[in-house]
Amino acid sequence: MVKFLLFAILLISTFGLGSWAYKINYESRAASQRVKSLEKAILSAKKERKILEAEWAHLNNPDRLRKLVEYYFRELRLTPINPDNFISFSEIYLNKDIEKTPAASLGTSFSEMGYDK
Repeated sequence: MVKFLLFAILLISTFGLGSWAYKINYESRAASQRVKSLEKAILSAKKERKILEAEWAHLNNPDRLRKLVEYYFRELRLTPINPDNFISFSEIYLNKDIEKTPAASLGTSFSEMGYDK
């Protein structure tokens, strides 16, 4: 009777350990698949980033921008930036007590400005 009980416990523990190993095996395969898919996603994001950086470099090419400024000069009236266009930080007037009045209430209404005409 003890041999039968010992054999039954051994058989049940063998099946239990086997099912546990089976479960762990498939969980590890699923985790490996997730890692591979994330690596592919990271690789494609890096490729897309490189493409976007190349497009950005092309779009901000000074020669290309200069040609666009010349082409659309009449419509946009763009002028080159000069050092005279900038002021130092100490010249900025930072007064937070200035009354914040909407521009429309400073004396002319929108109907007088010609927007409705």
